[in-house]
Amino acid sequence: MLIFYSQGYRFDWQERWFSQVGAFYFSVMPTRAEVFVNGQLTGRTARILGTTLTENFPPDTYQIRIQKERYHPWEKQLTVFPKQVTEAKYITLLPINPVFTLLDDGILALWPSPRKTEAIIQKSPRAGKQTSWTLALWDSRRNIEYPIYESLNATDEILEIRWASDSNSFLVRIASGGQTRNLIQRIDRNLLAQAKTRTESLQTAAQLREEYILDPRAQQAAAFLENEDAFVWLDQNGILWQQGNTASQATQLNQKPLPLRKGTSYAIYEIKHEFFIQEAQTLYLLNRQTQAFEQFFTPFSEMVLSPDGKKLALSSGRELWLYYFEEDREQPARAKNERIFLTRFSEDIRNLAWLTSHYLIFTRGNTIVVSEIDTRDHLNIVDLSSFPDPTLVWQENEKILLVHSGDQIRASEKLLP
Repeated sequence: MLIFYSQGYRFDWQERWFSQVGAFYFSVMPTRAEVFVNGQLTGRTARILGTTLTENFPPDTYQIRIQKERYHPWEKQLTVFPKQVTEAKYITLLPINPVFTLLDDGILALWPSPRKTEAIIQKSPRAGKQTSWTLALWDSRRNIEYPIYESLNATDEILEIRWASDSNSFLVRIASGGQTRNLIQRIDRNLLAQAKTRTESLQTAAQLREEYILDPRAQQAAAFLENEDAFVWLDQNGILWQQGNTASQATQLNQKPLPLRKGTSYAIYEIKHEFFIQEAQTLYLLNRQTQAFEQFFTPFSEMVLSPDGKKLALSSGRELWLYYFEEDREQPARAKNERIFLTRFSEDIRNLAWLTSHYLIFTRGNTIVVSEIDTRDHLNIVDLSSFPDPTLVWQENEKILLVHSGDQIRASEKLLP
């Protein structure tokens, strides 16, 4: 009997025979959460690391519940295998009814940067001003605005605002007086750090303003992308070009043209050194070997790279999917280039972002939703809060969610430890 015990065998009273046991390992934030297995409390997670190892479970499927006061619980059926540890790492419990505080009002529209520390905001005119609207660069962490454009004509229209992938510059296209103005604004973060008052912010904005002519071919492009190292544009013949920010010669990236459809909108994305083109609701990926674009995902609405850089979250409108750039050996294991269907809703998904590398945040109608990506058993999905037609900005470093709704911006309490 002692030999059986020392080799990991336990007597299974249901099967009336000896079986080798397994264990559960959980990692949970916030810490000191209660862990229940088949309704029985097995202990709490560690105070500092938030982990717990529970051993001596005969092979079987168990109902797990992890809970903490004032937080939404996490529940899942998990299977124990002989001589193996079943893991559920990166479990995140979300607060129930988090508090949101008003930051600013008079906001007509908002375009957050990829790093979520700044945003372009369109504001209604202040009392006594003759402007139709203004654009400002908003430092969301310090709540400071840097004016960058004033519209004096009610017919002025913002055609496009697009951030570079490194968040260090942005493209603004404005229709004004029958002409289209293309502007690229670079951000000098050393200047931003020096501005502490409104007067200083106005002076900084004046120094930041930078308009310059793009390559003539890029001016007429079907789509355009600018990052720290290069300009990339899709010309009207379906050829993708890349040019350094200096006067270097442009490089043709695809040999087989992508047939363009008249009256259709296009967008370019660069993720992990791969080029994607969105044509309406279809996403194409450039095959480096064939130098041709291949259909990657349809119908397509949004995509965002995870903080760990291993996977891509994609929305097809009402469905959520994952695509793995790399192999992931964490449980549940994923293969390189594997596609995973997560879930489907009855309303459109918008504002897709990563809360952590293992949780997504987005809106479903007016509801702010957080979902894990562990597809074992079922997804733990939490309705966090609700606002009319919200736009979300998740600030990863501060662990705060900014919500633009109506003409107001509100900030949540800290959502993660």
